[in-house]
Amino acid sequence: MLRVGAVGCGLIGRLHQQAYLSHPDAKLVCVCDTDSAKADARAKEINVKAYYSVKDMLAQEPLDAVDVVTAEHLHFEPVMACLEAGKHTMCEKPLSLKIAEAEQMVAKARERGVHLAINHNRRFAPAYVQARKWFDAGEVGKLAYIMMKLSQGGPASSWQGEFYQLYELQTHSIDLLHWFGGDIMSVSVQMARAQQAQAKPNEPAAYTSMAISVKFAGEAVATLLASWDSDFVSPIEHFELCGDRAEIIVDNIMSGARLMRRNDPVVQHWKPNIFRPDLLTFNATFEHRVHAFVSDLVAGRPPVPTGEDGLKTLRVLEAIIKSWQEQRTITLQ
Repeated sequence: MLRVGAVGCGLIGRLHQQAYLSHPDAKLVCVCDTDSAKADARAKEINVKAYYSVKDMLAQEPLDAVDVVTAEHLHFEPVMACLEAGKHTMCEKPLSLKIAEAEQMVAKARERGVHLAINHNRRFAPAYVQARKWFDAGEVGKLAYIMMKLSQGGPASSWQGEFYQLYELQTHSIDLLHWFGGDIMSVSVQMARAQQAQAKPNEPAAYTSMAISVKFAGEAVATLLASWDSDFVSPIEHFELCGDRAEIIVDNIMSGARLMRRNDPVVQHWKPNIFRPDLLTFNATFEHRVHAFVSDLVAGRPPVPTGEDGLKTLRVLEAIIKSWQEQRTITLQ
């Protein structure tokens, strides 16, 4: 039985915590939040103990793992404390808004001999799971390109900076490009502030739409349309893989996946079972991801995706920003 503590009692934290409660090999022991009222309310809701500091939680509870779901800019200190204490740690994406902090997290996990995992939960959406099965079976053949769009509503400005969309939303996209395409070698980008007129006067106007070009280590390329300028009514996501044998398309995250073999008019279409709510809602992907984290640790496997995967994503985001600032293609080392 994996004894787990949870840091962060917001809405996403609740999704993580409910997932631990539903795994037969996990025991959620406690929750922690610097807001004592939130910690107490959540502890009462799910019948566990409340703490108001990570230091106290780690000192008093014999935990095997800790799940950190604080605000993005506050990941560093609790994650580092948990790793230093020798606890396997799951961190909500992104690892940090600062690449130097993410590098320290990954280094600390390696130093302490524990696992650092990240919640890139789109890998666990059932349609992407099916796409990966087809991909691993060799259905696509030699990869030629990936075309992706991830576009949904978002703010016109943010106190966290003009490039915040990349960290808040597109960490998902870059992780999927890595997962299917492999190492990203170079990037270039165009950006626009389509909502600039609606920006708050005390915040930087955000780049709400970006057209990103990617070159992988092999001969494959990718395009990513990244945006906060649409809404949640229209299909927010499209993912297309093309190789010399077939194409795979994932429709709007949860709607389904299609396999179209070359020169074959018969299309194979996977769709989720309408009687399986765990296959039909995006929020259910948090449960799939948390369950995988627990199962990996119980089985003695590194929990994937790892902190290294999260750091790799941040390095690509840094290159994208540099590409825009310097108006040139950036090669990643």
